[in-house]
Order: sequence, then structure tokens, then C-alpha cells
Amino acid sequence: MAIKAKELAQKLGISEATLSLVLNHKGGISKRTRDMVTEKVISMGYGYMFKNDQNPVADDIAGISEAIPLPAENGYLGFVIYQDTGLFMENTPFFPLIIDGMDLMARKYGYRLLVVNIRRDMDLNTKLGYIKDSGCVGYVIYAPEFPEEEVDYLKQLKIPFVLLDNYFPGKDIDAVTLNNEQGIYSILKMLIDKGHRRIGYLSSGVNIQSFRERRDSYRRLVPEMGLVLEPRFFWEIGYPDQQAAQGMDRMLGRNEGLPTAFITDNDYVAFGAMKSLMEHGYSIPADISVVGYSDRPVCMYIVPNITTVRIPRMRFGGEAVDLLINKILNRPYDEEKSTVKTAVSLELVVRDSVGDVPK
Repeated sequence: MAIKAKELAQKLGISEATLSLVLNHKGGISKRTRDMVTEKVISMGYGYMFKNDQNPVADDIAGISEAIPLPAENGYLGFVIYQDTGLFMENTPFFPLIIDGMDLMARKYGYRLLVVNIRRDMDLNTKLGYIKDSGCVGYVIYAPEFPEEEVDYLKQLKIPFVLLDNYFPGKDIDAVTLNNEQGIYSILKMLIDKGHRRIGYLSSGVNIQSFRERRDSYRRLVPEMGLVLEPRFFWEIGYPDQQAAQGMDRMLGRNEGLPTAFITDNDYVAFGAMKSLMEHGYSIPADISVVGYSDRPVCMYIVPNITTVRIPRMRFGGEAVDLLINKILNRPYDEEKSTVKTAVSLELVVRDSVGDVPK
């Protein structure tokens, strides 16, 4: 019986990203992990899921620019995927592009990429052991769900690391994040240019740094851009799409009216909200406009397609590796011992879920 990759990854206790690397014969994981996953997949009867490719080495370097030679290796860089609830792994289908961007930058400097999977429910010594035993010279930590209290334990390892998609203002660490203020500003400006003056916000209720920045930016920028901030149109409806749809059903049942447009934490929140709105008889965008965030594939699963802002995924991963390598090489500001937070800007993608303000 056929099985989805996400379901198989859950059965194996690994991330979808790791499973994809194994099934597609790509590099970036240890031989031990590859052999273990391969054996389990075959023993469970899912051997048909492997890509029919007898040249894994060639496949491993697919997508790498021919203009960048592969120099002698300087060692491995680790990409630590830290999972807590698993929501952000299950709903992050663009991971291959992030990994490709990291791999491209790593190879440019003569390193290779190694994926390390960590779960929050592991004891601390096991987590640190996974990282130390991988033997990498530095690590990029995929950190939306990474707990602040564990940052100090990472620092005690005395191994260079960079956080990706999270940071902690009270910690002296390097990080690559999204420029969420710029993303929200670009959405608000587009809506204002289309005549919208009553713009609400749909929150996921998920307490991660990136989502908090989006909400805070909305609250700060709305009055700065000449609009009235209306708290009654700031709704927490849930995450991902099914929970968001149910939450939107509850809010619409209160009959408190609507703004002319909603901005959301995330594309899945927008997707669920739009399904609920249309089931309640609202036309999008004739009655109300909805904007997502991140440009995930779900934006194209619904009609009208979702207006959103796009994360430059290869650039996102590549910037993290570039920052990590500068730390490893202690350049160019090694005497100052300062840390860096790099914020990657987003691109507005206007689709059919947004229109001019209803007359």
C-alpha cells in the first residue's frame, strides 16, 4: 500500500528532509544514518520509493553551479534540524531549496553539508552527543522551535554555530532571520495603495520569534502608516489550516463585522481562513482581501490563489552558511568578537486573493 513521505518519516522517527536525502541519493547525511534508513525503508516494504538512479554521486551535486568548482574538502558543516511539535517540519516543503542553498555555499568554500536530527524530547546529553559526535567544524541550527534555555549549552561546546530562522535578543549569538518588518510593510503598502484602510490581522497563536515579529510589526506600522489600529480585528484563529478554518468559523459566528482585508501569520493560516470565509458566503477579494506569508505551495491549492510574501529560500540557507564560515575562519572582525544578525528581505507576490477595497 502506498504511503506518503511525511507518514513514512514519522514511522521512522526522522525528518522529511532526511528521508528525502536518502530516497533521492543526495549527500548531506552520514553513512550510518543513510544505511539505517535504507535498511528500514526496504524492510518495511517501501523500497519502491527510492529514486531509480544508479549514479548517486552525480545526483548529489545536481543543482550546483558549474561555475563553482568543487575544491578540496575542509571538513563538514552540520545542519541541525531541531524539532519540538514537528509542525514546522511537516509544513515546510521548501526544505530542499534551503538545503540546496546551504550546500552550494558550503561547497564554494570547500566544505560538505551533514544533516543532524534532534528532538526536544531527547535528554540534553543525547542532544549534545549527536552534535559533538557528528564531527563537524561548525553548525547551522534550524531554530524556530529551539528553546532559549539550551543556547548556553551549545555555547559550552566551543564549536561555531549560527541560528537559522530564530534569534534571542538576550543571547550573544549569530543568527540569520527574516526581515519581517519589511515583509509586513510591503503588504500594508500594497493594501493601502488598493484603497484599504481597515486592515485586520489573523494570528496562528503559535509563539515563535518570527511570528511575534510579524504581529508586532503590524501593530507598530499600522498607525505609523496613517491607519487606525482596531484591536477588535486582531483574531487568533489557530494553526495550521484546519485549525485556522475552525477558529475562523468561531470568529465569524460572533457577527462582529469584518475589516476590508486581513494579513496573516502564515500561508496556512490564510488558507484555512479563506476556506472558512468562502463557506460562509464571502467572496474573495470582492468582499474581503486576504494575504499570507512565506509563499508555500499551499498558496496555489485554493482559488483564488493567495497573495503573499516570498522567502528567498536558497539565499536564506546560503547566508547562514556564509556567516558560519566567517566565524570558523575568524574573519574579518575577529578582534572585536561581535556577533551578527542578518535579516533576509522578502518579495511581495500579488495574486488573486487581494483586490481593490470594496465599494
